[in-house]
Amino acid sequence: MSPILRRLLLSAALPALMAVPAQAQDYECVMDAARIISLSARTPGVLEEVLVTKGQRVAKGEVIARTDGSMERAALKILETRAASTAAIEQQKARLAFAQAQVDRAEQLAKQNAQSVVKVEELRYEVALATSQIQQAEADHASAVAEAERAQIAIENTNIRAPVAGVITEVSLSAGEYVTADRHVAILAQTDPIHVDAFLPAEDFPKVQAGLDVVIHPELPAGSTIAGKVLSVDPLFDAASRTFGIRVALPNADNAIIGGQRCTLTLGG
Repeated sequence: MSPILRRLLLSAALPALMAVPAQAQDYECVMDAARIISLSARTPGVLEEVLVTKGQRVAKGEVIARTDGSMERAALKILETRAASTAAIEQQKARLAFAQAQVDRAEQLAKQNAQSVVKVEELRYEVALATSQIQQAEADHASAVAEAERAQIAIENTNIRAPVAGVITEVSLSAGEYVTADRHVAILAQTDPIHVDAFLPAEDFPKVQAGLDVVIHPELPAGSTIAGKVLSVDPLFDAASRTFGIRVALPNADNAIIGGQRCTLTLGG
């Protein structure tokens, strides 16, 4: 074939070749829980009960275990009784009213020269003292209320709650065992959302940004696809492998997506 004919054929075929899209490249990825949380007690103590088992799904705020709170409950009863009583305040108010009435009578008698000025001053001192004691009684009552609230918090701290909805993947302790802040009772996996992590070659960095559409192909169910968007892109390369990481967050409120499996990821919707 002559060079001129070859050039003509290539020129005619070039538009058709350009119209064929490049095959999308797939990247290996993993799908896992958004967070793995070790659940432990705020304050150390003996576990009174453990309310969950491995594999159980829990809601946000659900109590998964309790430490013994008998001392805290007893203290709360005492403090609530003190906080509910205003007897000391009422007593000081009655004392103030009596002292003020005495001052009023003494001042009238003093105007008639029937009472000494010294006596009037003494009675005014009693009024000032009674006023101060009312303020002290009110402060004591406010303190009792605050102590009762603190005791209520101490009781709440005996509850170990799930900070997010998820699934219990491990139960480490049983009722009767001693729990501390560094000894977890259970492990909770947050399965909504599911995080998909992939590592891409450095040369692909310019074409990836947060919000980019992607398609996830999980192992299970076989043949299924899940559409998503890039949540974040690592700003630094891994020097050894010359790769960078991206993360996709897949909503999973219905728990339809199974975490802990491998997948492939395709850039573009």
